[in-house]
Amino acid sequence: MSEHLYNNPDLWDGEVLYLPAPTGRSAMIEAAQAYWERQRAGKLYPARGDIDPLALSPCLLPYLSLVSIAREPFGVQYRLVGTEVARFYGGEMRGKWVHEMEIWPEQDIHDTHETYRRIIDLAEPQFGLSLIHWQDRSDHIFEFARFPISDDGETITHCLGVDDFTMIEPARGRAV
Repeated sequence: MSEHLYNNPDLWDGEVLYLPAPTGRSAMIEAAQAYWERQRAGKLYPARGDIDPLALSPCLLPYLSLVSIAREPFGVQYRLVGTEVARFYGGEMRGKWVHEMEIWPEQDIHDTHETYRRIIDLAEPQFGLSLIHWQDRSDHIFEFARFPISDDGETITHCLGVDDFTMIEPARGRAV
């Protein structure tokens, strides 16, 4: 990944830099993408019932999230949240709507909503880099991916997410 991407603020949308494809540096994102493709089985999107997070490597589970997406009014609700996702985002998220995340700065709420709006608008997986405030520093960058899921095969109703925080800090006690 070219260093100019990281240092060019004009390319970033808030604290997110959207990419056309994964960087190739995250084995977790590669594994989740391959799983999502298999579960699609030639369809536009896999159904929620096609996605079983336990079918993925146990090393990925701490970095996964599964959300429901409401369209009118627009909202994103966390259904499944891995332990590392919860740790980096500051606590329990399961069952909460993004706008209910009181400990998040407004920019994080906006950026998170925008990521899922892009999935609805563009109707395809989203890849990118994101800044995160961690251990009193706001310049940490991690890679993420979001994969759309549809209950009826056409309307996006859920997303499977992967946040590869190992770029910031290795997982505690786990080999990735």
